[in-house]
Amino acid sequence: MREYTLSFLEANIYSLLVYVPIIAGYFVPYGLLYGWTAFGTNILQALDNPLIFLAIIFIGIAVHEFIHGISWWWMDDIPWEKIHFGFKWAVLTPYVHCPEPIEVSNYRWGVAMPGIVLGILPYLIALISHNGWLLAFGLFFTLTASGDILILWLLRNVRGGKKVQDHPDLVGCRVVDENLNVTTP
Repeated sequence: MREYTLSFLEANIYSLLVYVPIIAGYFVPYGLLYGWTAFGTNILQALDNPLIFLAIIFIGIAVHEFIHGISWWWMDDIPWEKIHFGFKWAVLTPYVHCPEPIEVSNYRWGVAMPGIVLGILPYLIALISHNGWLLAFGLFFTLTASGDILILWLLRNVRGGKKVQDHPDLVGCRVVDENLNVTTP
């Protein structure tokens, strides 16, 4: 049996390692365009009204999980009732789970979409418009997608065309064959 998984706690810890290149990757272009202090200054300005920002963050976290689910539903024609949403209180982590096998490329896209839609795109708009609020939003949701980045890293050697099944208790998935039996890559 070949699983590509991490515990929720491991994913949260390893995600911290992903933060450094994400922050550097966002800081350098923004700093080159608007000055090295603009990055921090603009993020702090976005937090001038922390209650509104926190409300948007909480809504965004739910939307993040919804984007995973809608992506798998749309890309692999998964019945919507098969997609389950929840929250792991022990590690303060929301999740979405799809027990149906998904073609690995579609699974990867479903894993990547929240980081693209809520993280990278707002950041790129902030980069163009010098908008501090979008900078903070994009940075936060790219950091939020760090667990998803870890899943993509775990799946880097799984060939396209393989079916994977989202793991019910861990972050990640396992490879399955056409008869829905767990297999090796």
